[in-house]
Amino acid sequence: MVLVSRHDLNSILESGVAGWNEFRTKHPGCVMLNGFSLAQAQFCGADLRRAFLIESDLSGINLNAAVLEKAILRKANLSRSDLRHCRLDGADLCLADLHDADLRAASLASAFLQCTDLRGADLSTSTGLTDEQLAVSRGDANTKLPLNLRRPASWAA
Repeated sequence: MVLVSRHDLNSILESGVAGWNEFRTKHPGCVMLNGFSLAQAQFCGADLRRAFLIESDLSGINLNAAVLEKAILRKANLSRSDLRHCRLDGADLCLADLHDADLRAASLASAFLQCTDLRGADLSTSTGLTDEQLAVSRGDANTKLPLNLRRPASWAA
């Protein structure tokens, strides 16, 4: 893990996806972004694998085709975010807010979804998702699921 000041990380993030991905190419290890606000940002194709984004505000962010493999997103706000084609394999989304998020074609293999808010999320074409993952998450009648998965009885109607 490389140590970079919060000010420098802000500058890198503000430079956009190209600047961020260049930084990640040079520093592929873990990066701490806990508590950052990237609400409404355009981060299509961003490399956020192994990033720590605990309690970060990512509401409304565009992460289409981003890589968040093994990212730690505990208690992160990803509500109303565009996560289409996003790779979230092995990501920790415990207590994350994904209500009304678009997760079509997102990969969620081995993602940790304990108490994750999936109310109104579109998971209709997500891959790697299991009944076991859904059973420990929270959803509702508006959560769109892949046809091969069952809506947990514990979810609100």
